[in-house]
Amino acid sequence: MASRESTLKDQLHSLFTQAIDALKTDQVIPADHEVSIQFERTRQKEHGDFATNLAMTLAKPARRNPRELAELLIAALPADDLVTKVEIAGPGFINLFLAQDARYAVLNTVFEKGNQYGLGVPNSKQKIMVEFVSANPTGPLHVGHGRGAAYGDALARVLSAAGNTVEREYYVNDAGRQMDILAVSVWLRYLQANEVDIDLPENGYQGDYVAEMGQDLLASHGNQYIVDKAVIEGARADLELEEALDATIELAKTKLGNDGFEIFFKRALDSILDDIRQDLGEFSVDYDTWFSERSLFTDGKITKAIDKLKASGDVYEKGGAWWFKTTDYGDEKDRVVIRDNGQPTYFASDIAYHADKLDRGFDLAINVWGSDHHGYIPRVKASLEALGLDKEKLKVVLVQFAVLYRDGAKIPMSTRSGKFVTLRELRDEVGSDAARFFYAQRKSEQHMDFDLDLAKSQSKDNPMYYVQYAHARICRIFKTAEERGIDTSAIANADFSVLGSDQENALLTLLQKFPELLQAAAANYEPHQVTYYLKDLATALQAYYASTKILESEEPQRGAMLALCAATRQTLKNGLNVIGVGAPESM
Repeated sequence: MASRESTLKDQLHSLFTQAIDALKTDQVIPADHEVSIQFERTRQKEHGDFATNLAMTLAKPARRNPRELAELLIAALPADDLVTKVEIAGPGFINLFLAQDARYAVLNTVFEKGNQYGLGVPNSKQKIMVEFVSANPTGPLHVGHGRGAAYGDALARVLSAAGNTVEREYYVNDAGRQMDILAVSVWLRYLQANEVDIDLPENGYQGDYVAEMGQDLLASHGNQYIVDKAVIEGARADLELEEALDATIELAKTKLGNDGFEIFFKRALDSILDDIRQDLGEFSVDYDTWFSERSLFTDGKITKAIDKLKASGDVYEKGGAWWFKTTDYGDEKDRVVIRDNGQPTYFASDIAYHADKLDRGFDLAINVWGSDHHGYIPRVKASLEALGLDKEKLKVVLVQFAVLYRDGAKIPMSTRSGKFVTLRELRDEVGSDAARFFYAQRKSEQHMDFDLDLAKSQSKDNPMYYVQYAHARICRIFKTAEERGIDTSAIANADFSVLGSDQENALLTLLQKFPELLQAAAANYEPHQVTYYLKDLATALQAYYASTKILESEEPQRGAMLALCAATRQTLKNGLNVIGVGAPESM
């Protein structure tokens, strides 16, 4: 196994498996009964180190009282130095007390594994793709995208730490109406820069970044793409807001031609996509693949997917459009995949994209979506099922957007109007570490209030600062030891048997929990479990530091204490790395 925590449970599992086999031989338990053995760490030390409800789960097939069966299980346990005492509690729980050397053996494992402590064996499990953020390249990333980025990357790191092979993917929505709206917004800003007195519709993209692109295109193309104001206003006269915007897009495509419109489209796409790449990279979020939606058109993957659905009878024609029978798969109504003008819908692109994901051989494809996409999940899964693919290989995790507060007041945001706090602005104000930690400390589906003032504070109320300070405090202990001439080079070989105080046992227990914690966080797609753990470990370290004069102690206690501190520092560092947060040596 990859860790000492797993080994302890494996040893207990082996002992109880032998006891069960013995009871099956004695016909106490049916020979063909499959037994699942679970161990949980106890919350109170008087109840031991581990507990199992095995006697209660086997009481019915064994036709025995749980406490009676617990006594038989204990009697059948083979002798082993790992367990010093076994007790029956309540209706039939079995509490296990471990030998002290089993507690501090984790220190040897931490020193042996170092930066790999707690991590599963690489490539030992599934091949998983995590697709996250995937924001339309129509503007800078805002703080809502930041939460998806921090969660998605932390999830990928947790899954990798658990032993899976993980790839990160960004789906670039570079086709469709929103990109056309952005391109025409840039064109209108270009006209304004050319002193054409034309209004940018309120449902266009209003941000300063659009005006800057218009200025850049004026510098590079002069008045080459000017269209008379009267022509534009005539095209959208007497139309409702959205219809007027669509009419402006069609006019731009007609007047500028495909090549001319592509100049504004590509300038907008490339500029914003480059900005997104840089923004995420500075947030310690990197991708293996940037998948272009437009490639689904050029590679014929949309046509291939829709043709397959036509052949299976899962789509039908009505009113000149093609409809997918999503109601056959539990959706509330059928959905258009090909419009009456022959153009694929966003849904058609998603069908082809998700089919492509599974065709690439992933055991699991995880989508990290905003919570407003909840209703979209059934129809995407329906499309996979209709295409003969395993819909259970798609897992969708929904993330609530974050709400920013400064001085106790909510900061309003609107993407289309250009009034929002960008991820870059957030990072500049509170730092990437604080932003990632704060984002990661809530369940993805939980509403999140992001307190900017708290994130910047240097106090124990700031969980990120508190955890990083614990790491820096241990570094300071070793720095002080060096200044005093205390040799710490051999602490990995110290006599750990002198450890045994309540605070030391609390730290040792937490260190043992780390590998199991990572496995649980990965299994439940909950990287926030890591932040909770780190806060608990930091709290235990601070309590130990406050109650113990480490450097003033004599040997062999001092060496063992320093070893415990070093193992705690390593585990804090490993845990922070799993959520993409740094472990500073001084603060």
